[in-house]
Amino acid sequence: MPPEPGVALAVTVHDPGRRLVGMIGAHLPALMAHYAAVSAYCSRNTNSTVLDVLRAHNVHVVVDGNEPSGIEGIGAVRREAVRAGLRAGTTHLQLCDFDRALHWVAHYPAELGAVLAEIPSYDLLVLGRTARAWATHPAYQAETEPLFNKVFALVSGLDWDVGAGSRGFSRRGAETLLALSRDDSVGTDAEWPLLLLRQPGFRVGQRLCEGLEFETADAFGPEIEAVGGYAAWEARMSADPARWVFRMRLALFIAEAALRFSGVDRI
Repeated sequence: MPPEPGVALAVTVHDPGRRLVGMIGAHLPALMAHYAAVSAYCSRNTNSTVLDVLRAHNVHVVVDGNEPSGIEGIGAVRREAVRAGLRAGTTHLQLCDFDRALHWVAHYPAELGAVLAEIPSYDLLVLGRTARAWATHPAYQAETEPLFNKVFALVSGLDWDVGAGSRGFSRRGAETLLALSRDDSVGTDAEWPLLLLRQPGFRVGQRLCEGLEFETADAFGPEIEAVGGYAAWEARMSADPARWVFRMRLALFIAEAALRFSGVDRI
């Protein structure tokens, strides 16, 4: 049967501590109203209550059989999430981190609707952050993530934000990436647009979004209250050297993928 017109949503979920349960109850119905279907590719460590709540809202849930492997394995996870999303049978698909999707519909529902109207014009639409959305991120992200975007720009000539955790696909674009993608790591953030940019006949673009602002604080209300407010909580997070090292490693994975799949010779 031919695919049904519309955009399905495929989300990746990792929530061992049930932090997202309240947000799911508050915002998932509105999120689902934007899409033809919603699927969730969940880590095996995601709390069973989260899985039950998703299923109760008629989300198609797929549980990963492997142990989570962090940024080294998120590319493989995202490919499986895309495969799950394609089973909805729609012509187009959006991939997004689940917490980002919930934040987006809670705070910028009109923008999300506009994004969904634009996705069908592309085979791959990279969804990046506006300058204001960037400014909401803590220092350990705001000062490291631009580095992978700089490398992507140097190898592609495109001043894009490739690491915001969401993108739109045509069915043909998604199926082509599933056939060609080999990076198992977070490097798929750079690999995917570069792969399709060098394939003839594919339309690849970027849209900057307010809704991709910093969302992590949504799930840490008790911790934020315990330290006296958001500013104190963010300062504590940004003072943790391990967070800086993690973000530098993430930036390196994406930057190296940009170089590897660009065809640019190493010095």
